[in-house]
Amino acid sequence: MPRTVSARLLLLYAAAVLILTVPPIAHHRASYWGGEPWWTEIEFVPFTIDVSSFMLNVIMFMPFGALVALVWPRADSYWRILGYGLATSAGIETVQLILNLTVHTRRTVDVNDIISNVLGALAGLALLRLALPRREQRITAGRRESRRRGGHASR
Repeated sequence: MPRTVSARLLLLYAAAVLILTVPPIAHHRASYWGGEPWWTEIEFVPFTIDVSSFMLNVIMFMPFGALVALVWPRADSYWRILGYGLATSAGIETVQLILNLTVHTRRTVDVNDIISNVLGALAGLALLRLALPRREQRITAGRRESRRRGGHASR
C-alpha cells in the first residue's frame, strides 16, 4: 500500500514539531540557572500569556488539524481533532517535563501551550473545511491514486 503525500507531510511535520519543542533552546551551565528549582519552569495558570508565543503555538499546530483529518478521514471531526490535539500537546509538555527533571533542559512546561496548540489544531481543521467543503473532497485529497503495472488503480 503506497503512502500518501498527506501521510508523508504529517510525518515531516511531526518531526519538525519535535525538533522545535523537545531539545533545549540553549545549553547553559547549571550556574546559569542560579539554583532555581525545576518547578519554576511550569506554568499552571491558564491565560497568563505572551500573545506572540501563544499565536506562534496556534500557527504551529494548524497543520496538525488539517493533516490528521486528511490522513485519517475518521478524525475529520472537531471533537476528534480536539482530542488528538489535546493528547499530542499534553504528550509534548509531558516529555518536556520529564526532560526537565532528568537532563535539566529548562524548557517551560505551560498549560497555555496546550490551549494554544488545541486551538491551532481546530483552526487547521476549520481552514481545511473552508478549502474543501465536502467530506468526499477531503477524503479524496488525503489519498493518492497510484498505478500498478497494467494500468490498474491500487486500493
